[in-house]
Amino acid sequence: MPYGGEKDDHERVKEIDIKPSLFKKEPGIIKLVYAGAMLPKAYEPLDRIFTSLRSRLDDFRNVQFHFIGTGKTPNDPNGYNVKALAEKYGLWGTTVFEYPKRIPYLDVLIHLNAADGIFILGSTEPHYTPSKLYQAVLALKPILAVLNEKSSAVAILKQSDAGMVLDFNGEEGLNHIEKSFSNFLEQFIKWTENFNPSQIKLEIFNEYSASAVTKKLADLLDSALENGNKYNNKR
Repeated sequence: MPYGGEKDDHERVKEIDIKPSLFKKEPGIIKLVYAGAMLPKAYEPLDRIFTSLRSRLDDFRNVQFHFIGTGKTPNDPNGYNVKALAEKYGLWGTTVFEYPKRIPYLDVLIHLNAADGIFILGSTEPHYTPSKLYQAVLALKPILAVLNEKSSAVAILKQSDAGMVLDFNGEEGLNHIEKSFSNFLEQFIKWTENFNPSQIKLEIFNEYSASAVTKKLADLLDSALENGNKYNNKR
């Protein structure tokens, strides 16, 4: 069961107008934010993404990927997970940036709100659906996603018009990422030129709201309690 998103939180962030602390807006620079932990089986797709970026690096000098809270432990500002891979492909400090330490929930929303787009990375595990997707959608920013084709997030994103998805499956799918991600990124940048937050079909995400997910959890707990009482009464 995913973590739910709360629309009101995002609206309050816009009202208080706090500036992000980890990066600054720069004219002509497209800043894409990935916020959250790195899953063990997400590194292979990321490696293929970086390989593809390196092949056309000069074409994306105005694009930056900012990885926030992706460290080995929550509180280590030097516990880099992405940096070494970015350095391997010559992307570190120009195209790829990492801030390993976890930051508070409010700060995450501030950085999502300040981003030009949000990067969602899935896993080679087909069942994985990133909960960070729902916060990304509620930020009303265009979403660039690379996801396992069997993830439920693929259909959700496509139906909602919230972003573009490059899906994959197996080794052949990983090879496809390597060959096509740079072209996919180019298409995404063009797509964002006409992006309007009003195009997002937010009603598709109603079942993933904080209140809806909490209700589901409460219903499951009530059911478990009821079944437990029935079992005890039969003993």
